[in-house]
Amino acid sequence: MAQDQKSYNPDPDVRRLVIINAIESDRETALRLILNGFDDTSSAVREEAARAIADIPGDYMLVPLLKLLEDSDENVRMVAADTLSECNLKEFGDIYEEWITSKNDFVRSSVLRALRPLRIPGVAIYALKGLHDLSQQVRLESVGVLGYLQNPAYAHDLSKIAISDASEEVRRVAIGAIGYSLTPETLAAALQGLHDKEWQVRAEAAGTIAKLGADGVCDEMVKVMSTEAQWQVISKILVALGKIKCHDVVSEVIKMLAYPVSNVRKEAAMCLGEIGNPIAIDSLRDALLDRDPDVKKIAAWAIAKLQAI
Repeated sequence: MAQDQKSYNPDPDVRRLVIINAIESDRETALRLILNGFDDTSSAVREEAARAIADIPGDYMLVPLLKLLEDSDENVRMVAADTLSECNLKEFGDIYEEWITSKNDFVRSSVLRALRPLRIPGVAIYALKGLHDLSQQVRLESVGVLGYLQNPAYAHDLSKIAISDASEEVRRVAIGAIGYSLTPETLAAALQGLHDKEWQVRAEAAGTIAKLGADGVCDEMVKVMSTEAQWQVISKILVALGKIKCHDVVSEVIKMLAYPVSNVRKEAAMCLGEIGNPIAIDSLRDALLDRDPDVKKIAAWAIAKLQAI
């Protein structure tokens, strides 16, 4: 009763404290206090309520949280979106259609984000449309939904977005999303991604090529590696070369054992071990003198692996 009285206190700090302490009450009382906070005049109280409801998840929280996605306060909207996406309520699959077509960009993107881990096939039609939304965040979340579904039927649309979207982040996530389906189109998109103007996209493209495990790409990757300025991209290319076992590029990989950044030298040693060509043993022995102990450790592993062939 005391907590109920405090929930109507004129001081918003007191009402916010009620929300924070509500979880210590029995479930029915806690739920009543928190849901009351959703309609509070103070944005700080509404924000706290949106955060606290995550401790007692259930389908009753869906509509109140969805309404908060249109709150006048940005922090409230953000917390509501986070809570909605973290709860993974399957019941959302029964009511999402009313909200996924909202005119509000933030609502559409937040709903797509929350639906992503639920892997509901029916959401795909909205995600495919969302790939062409004017909102970058909606396009990004649409890519995420389609990527989670891992249906080869969507590889074509994802490949197009991976090479054409104006947003670096959308291109990067789309290239990552096509890694589940090896087709001529997805491979072409990943290879084109190696030449993207943004290094984060190039790195993602190299990672996707490694996942696809495609043949016939070794020369192109080595060509890119020879002119690449970002060590993160070079490291990813080396991982791909090792996974695909590009035997014909060992001499180029050996050169990377002298790269200034130790992470690249580690990946080069690992790559040589994975490729499995004994011609690299002498160069790996030199790497045993590397100043980075991790490089030396991986070089020793690679030597042992190659000697066992």
